[in-house]
Amino acid sequence: MDNLAILGPQEGEANMTRVTATEFKNNIGAYSDAAMHEPVIITSHQRDRLVLLSADEYRRLTGLAEGISEGDKARIARGLERHRNTIVELAKR
Repeated sequence: MDNLAILGPQEGEANMTRVTATEFKNNIGAYSDAAMHEPVIITSHQRDRLVLLSADEYRRLTGLAEGISEGDKARIARGLERHRNTIVELAKR
């Protein structure tokens, strides 16, 4: 993370860590720890691609803390599959 230039927030955005996919891949532990406190934006080709956030924050944002319906489980599974392919693709670079 020594050579990382954390970019400032874009207009209308809170201050968040922004990192390239390569930097994220090389320092996944540090950025996973950082995501426990604030979202980490992962970029690809200078564009925001993914946002890493804590499971608690995800549940808070989606309202899933109260429990997950079968329909929501299916929707989440589809989303995870879609993002799994993206992460695998980025890891190959």
